[in-house]
Formats: sequence, C-alpha cells, structure tokens
Amino acid sequence: MGNIELDIRYYHRPQNVGISEGDIYHNTLHRSLRASEIALVLVDVWSDHHIATHLQRGRDITLKHIRPAIEVFRRLGAAVIHAPGPECAEKYARWIRYAKEGDARGVSSPVDDDWPPAEFRNRTAAYKRLARPSESGRQAVRDIAKNRRIIEEIAPQDDDEVVANGNQLHRLLRARQIPHLFYAGFAANICVPFKDYGMRAMKDRGYEIVLIRDGTTAIETADTIERMALTKNAIRDTEFNIGYTVSSSELIGAFNRAIQ
Repeated sequence: MGNIELDIRYYHRPQNVGISEGDIYHNTLHRSLRASEIALVLVDVWSDHHIATHLQRGRDITLKHIRPAIEVFRRLGAAVIHAPGPECAEKYARWIRYAKEGDARGVSSPVDDDWPPAEFRNRTAAYKRLARPSESGRQAVRDIAKNRRIIEEIAPQDDDEVVANGNQLHRLLRARQIPHLFYAGFAANICVPFKDYGMRAMKDRGYEIVLIRDGTTAIETADTIERMALTKNAIRDTEFNIGYTVSSSELIGAFNRAIQ
C-alpha cells in the first residue's frame, strides 16, 4: 500500500507590497500522506436538529459524501474520530478513551478568572437586559440537544474514536502521532470552524487542516439560502484563513489509488 497522493486547495496571498485583491487566487499544494498520520474529524453529525431544513440537507450530505469518505478511511486503517460534543459523546462507550476529569463538561478551557463578570457572561442579574429575547420553543430545542445522537448510518464502529472536547481530541492525536486533520460535519459557519475541537482551535494547536468541501453545509438564512451563500463563504474562509479544502471525490479517489 502506497502513500495517499492528494492535491489540496487554498487561496494564495502574495506577500508583496502594492498587490491588489485580484492577485489573491486559488492554488493547490500536493501532499503525500501516510495513513497513520491522518484523521477524519466528524463534527456534530447529529441525528436531530431544531432547524428542519438544515437537518435534512445535512443528512443528505452525510449519506452521499461523508459516509463514503468514512468507509475509505476505515479501509485504509486511518483514524475516524467522531466529535459530537459532550452531551452526545457520552452516549457512546468509546468516548472514555483519552478522557480526563472534566471533559464531559465540554469546553477545553473554562473561564478561570473574574473578567468579564460571571453575571455579564451569562446575561443575568444586572446584565439580564442584554440577553436576547426568550422564545417559547427554547425548552424543546434544549430537549433535542439533550437527546440527539450521531446519525445512525455513520454511528461509531469498533475502531472509531469519540471525543467530547478539544483537549481530548488533542490527547488522542498526540498519542497516535497524527498531524493532518480532514474535517467534515456541521455547521460550516458555526461548529466546524469554532468549536474547541473545530478547525480554528486545532489549527492554533499546530495541526494541518483540510475541509471536505461537499462534506459540510452552513446554517443559511432567508436572504442566503437560495444561493447557499454562507456555505460558499465558509469554504472560502477556510481556504483564506485556516487551511485547505478538497472534494470528497478527490479524497476518495486518492485513497482508492493508495489501497490498490
């Protein structure tokens, strides 16, 4: 079995004085990767969500693009890591691997000082007036978050890993000596880039980040849904500020060539 030979896309930004924005363009870099050095990180691929249209689009993407990617990672013996957040992760026995006390509470770096004040952060007491208006359906949304699982068709298998937060993900990757992370999951403009196990946090830890372009989608709005503008912008932001992207077909093709 050979290395995985793959071209990954990014925005090239020339470091010259006086350039124009028209000089910033798509480019590709070639990577030759060992299976032992890569992981597929699946962010919040949930079975339920209070935004029905996003849930259905995400499920379609999962079955069409993410599941085939998972299958080739497993065939090659590369790491498949489910990162669905603490409430969901603890429903799966595998989550306790690499876990430490406090991981089930979620975020990797809890606030440990008094600024801003706790009341300000929580929008309570004197700062309650700053909170967004409460909506009557909020408890139902909380119930969904409490009860959801990973989409059944891609549920963790024997050799998969499950993590609750970024610290646990980092421990796992350090133990297995994996520096290259391929990301898929939801949403492209919220959890995938901004969770503590998401792309930005792991980039800041020094990992190389590659987003599977058709393995994600954003939560769109009334004025963006027709053009899928937020999804397109999230992909561009990844290529401009975070790392690289690849299509699922390019990735699967590279894996299949390596397996032959």
